[in-house]
Amino acid sequence: MSAVRFDGVALGTRIKLLRELRDMSLQQVADAAGLTKSHVWEMEQGRSVNPTVNAVWGLSAALVVDPGTLLGLSAKVPNVNPVAMKIAGIVDREINRAVAAQVSA
Repeated sequence: MSAVRFDGVALGTRIKLLRELRDMSLQQVADAAGLTKSHVWEMEQGRSVNPTVNAVWGLSAALVVDPGTLLGLSAKVPNVNPVAMKIAGIVDREINRAVAAQVSA
């Protein structure tokens, strides 16, 4: 049995597609994911051959998809209006910030 190899190019394609569907800039995705703009760009270009779990987790939260979808384990992209997905992502990030602020207070 052969090992399944990670496809960084396909991951980058999915990141860019989801980012564009949500009408988000590289900087917006990077900020929401806790990454640098250049790191997100490198991932979109397929240059990141070994992304960390934190990077995948952060990007999936920023793009409002589950990590399996982002990694290509599920080919189904949510059939939701891109504006609604963008708003959902903004609301989710603001809730997370408020919870974090309460915890640290």
